[in-house]
Amino acid sequence: MLFLFVEDDENVAVAFAELAASLGHRADVARTGGEALRMTGQTRYDCVFMDIELPDIDGRRVCEYVRCAGASTDACIVAVTGSCKFDINSLGQFDGYLPKPVTASELTGIIESC
Repeated sequence: MLFLFVEDDENVAVAFAELAASLGHRADVARTGGEALRMTGQTRYDCVFMDIELPDIDGRRVCEYVRCAGASTDACIVAVTGSCKFDINSLGQFDGYLPKPVTASELTGIIESC
């Protein structure tokens, strides 16, 4: 499977991608919402892990755009955030949610269920 991890924290992004690779999957990383939109428009990802608080655009908005156009409209998109302000009941177009800090077992579980 091909994953995209949208995460502005470089250490977290690398850790996510390395875990996916260790499970036999391919993984790309986007550090901004704009980069994620470009990548999902050109490449069909099976699953996108979307940080909500990105430096340039809210991850919820990025999710809406991905669902509307591009190669990844049917991807499983999982919200990932450490914000206590995130309302799990308002997932909108997300297929799932992971609270930060994310454990390896939680991430593995989501990866295996996509």
